Amino acid sequence: MADVTDPARARTLSLQLTVNRAHSAARAGDLDLAARLLAGLGGRDVPDADHATVLAALNLRAKVHAQRGELTEADACWSRVEALAPGDPDAAAGRRTLAKIAAGRRHARPVVHTGRVAVVAAALAGAALIGGGGWLLANGGDGDRQSSDSVAEADTGSERLREESRRADALKERLAAIEAGDTAAAARRDSTLDAVAKRLAMPGVEIRRHADDVQLVFSTGVFPYDSVIGAQGASALTEIGRRLADLESGTGTGAGAGAGVETTVVGHSVAVPGGAPSGGSVVALNRARVAAQYLAQDSDLRLTDFRLVSADQRRGPFPPTEANAPRNRTVTLLITPKEPPPAS
Repeated sequence: MADVTDPARARTLSLQLTVNRAHSAARAGDLDLAARLLAGLGGRDVPDADHATVLAALNLRAKVHAQRGELTEADACWSRVEALAPGDPDAAAGRRTLAKIAAGRRHARPVVHTGRVAVVAAALAGAALIGGGGWLLANGGDGDRQSSDSVAEADTGSERLREESRRADALKERLAAIEAGDTAAAARRDSTLDAVAKRLAMPGVEIRRHADDVQLVFSTGVFPYDSVIGAQGASALTEIGRRLADLESGTGTGAGAGAGVETTVVGHSVAVPGGAPSGGSVVALNRARVAAQYLAQDSDLRLTDFRLVSADQRRGPFPPTEANAPRNRTVTLLITPKEPPPAS
């Protein structure tokens, strides 16, 4: 099964569902509903949708416009189809028919009236929204259909309508699964972050709870100078490391074994005269490395369990004032829940 937590996939499925609903409405003769559904897609293509779905939406929109006698709009839609897929047979056939009508060599009349009509009436009138040229009829010429063709098409149309209904139901189920999966994932993330904030709360450490992570900020600077750690900072990091070991294993999150968290150690520094004013620094990265060593030394964690980064000199945990400079010679920790493994 496709990954139902992928937002791009969700948007594609939503577009497919709308196209299927519009298709079913058009086959049932409710062109007004079909037009409203397709208009709801907007005048844009959906960049996350697959190419075939976008083409199907545009082709169907063109045919509905043609059924409603909106030939200019129909031609515009088919023009977009040809721009996306040169040689598309539906677009080519549709534009040829429209050209004949414009030249007076063919008379156009809608197969069905707008508004809801019976499926049988639409089918007996020769309504077919699938296939090049089958959506417009004229008196004589290549657009005529024999009665036997109309009856056969009615049978085929009923089967197609049932198939489209089955596809629409399947898409609804998949979209519901996506929404349920998103809700469950958000609940798990919130539960884990709440447990992290509670577990790591301790004197001298400020807990900043965000939507997707928990940030730990030390009240005083961890490094008095360079990458030499202070006694208070070393003790705090060692204790945090022991608590992180429980969280990393999932035993301290309340979310079940293996849920766990990931820890990013962010080194901070302050800009100095003659030094780079931004872009991070070697000193900040060294501070992150030293902090990780203390996080790991009395726990079951390894140095490779931590992600080490340097923050920009302008992005300290406290405003970049002279009074805050000692507090910004520090590290901060970002704790994020691990993503669950994909379902097999």
